[in-house]
Amino acid sequence: MNQKSTSMYNQNPIDFTKEPMFFGRGKNTQRFDVLKYKFFDERNAKMQGFDWSFDEVKLKNDYIDFNTKMKPHEKFMFTKVLQKLIFLDSLQGRGILLTLGQICTLPELENAMLTWEYFEGAKHSKTYTENLKGVYNNPSEIFDQSFEVPELMTLAKSISDPYDEAYELIIEMQYKIIKNHPLTPEFMKSLKRATLKLIVVINILEGVRFYSGFATIWALNKSQGLVEGTSKNLKLICRDENIHLQMTQMILKLLKKEPEEGFVDIYEEMLPEIELLFEECYKEECSWIDYKFSQGSILGLNAEISKHYIEYIINKRRKALGMKVQFQGRSTNPIPWVESYINFSDNEILPQEAVIINYISGAVNNDEASDYSKMEY
Repeated sequence: MNQKSTSMYNQNPIDFTKEPMFFGRGKNTQRFDVLKYKFFDERNAKMQGFDWSFDEVKLKNDYIDFNTKMKPHEKFMFTKVLQKLIFLDSLQGRGILLTLGQICTLPELENAMLTWEYFEGAKHSKTYTENLKGVYNNPSEIFDQSFEVPELMTLAKSISDPYDEAYELIIEMQYKIIKNHPLTPEFMKSLKRATLKLIVVINILEGVRFYSGFATIWALNKSQGLVEGTSKNLKLICRDENIHLQMTQMILKLLKKEPEEGFVDIYEEMLPEIELLFEECYKEECSWIDYKFSQGSILGLNAEISKHYIEYIINKRRKALGMKVQFQGRSTNPIPWVESYINFSDNEILPQEAVIINYISGAVNNDEASDYSKMEY
């Protein structure tokens, strides 16, 4: 690694088409005329084309539903879902650039990460707050109570620990470079292992951990017509998360298959650990589902069905990474109606009472000239 790689602007010419995604010779001109991986630039344009505001969906009917129509156990589930989603996007809303952003080399990937993190914080996290404000007179109590839920703190630790591990090693790398200390092969291997583990954890977060919560809110809407505003907000958020998921799938596929990325051997070595990350995710999600449904079920959705859905989702995410399925007999979605919420048209116009959302879409050509073009989500 070039010892100038921490510089904000490396004044030496860099051919980014010959640089790896991470740990290259550094950063200089953000140029997009010649791209190594066009995929990331196109996904970035897709995200930006799906721009929306955290407060454009009106929630007055949600307030009526929550306070006059919903049963206590339904209120409990609604609240717990939002508490969990807030924790997940709080990590993503600051962690991407603090970790991967520091070691990213390619302009197209760096720029996509900027948009990614912007959506997580400025849109997703603020939207969850808006949803709580829409139904609670004092939503601050709900935020404070989040830290008193053991199951939620277990989830937060499971995701934040890999972030912390990677961040600390990245800061150590920066210190070594600034002080002109050697970056030994042993240190770089540890750093790359922590980086790969973090990317897998992010992939699982984007592709698995959101979905039981999304399905719970959507079930309230599907079965009883409740919380329409919150359901629409989660559709918008889910659409963004699908693009984030596609980017993590692409990153992992490239790290696994392309020797020039410098991760092929490490990826092979870490396959048992990657397997374990999926297994631990499943156990934690099942524990959370049991907690969420501990006071009752929703018409058409209970703890057992939710666990089957997570099994189906995990199988799908693993297959997208070229892994064997984890759960036999879980190739069919047990709640197929949820697909209409996940895969709603990119051009759909959602009437938010007097408000119409105008999306910029259709401007991006999704036909990639790459073997990695077809991403599964």
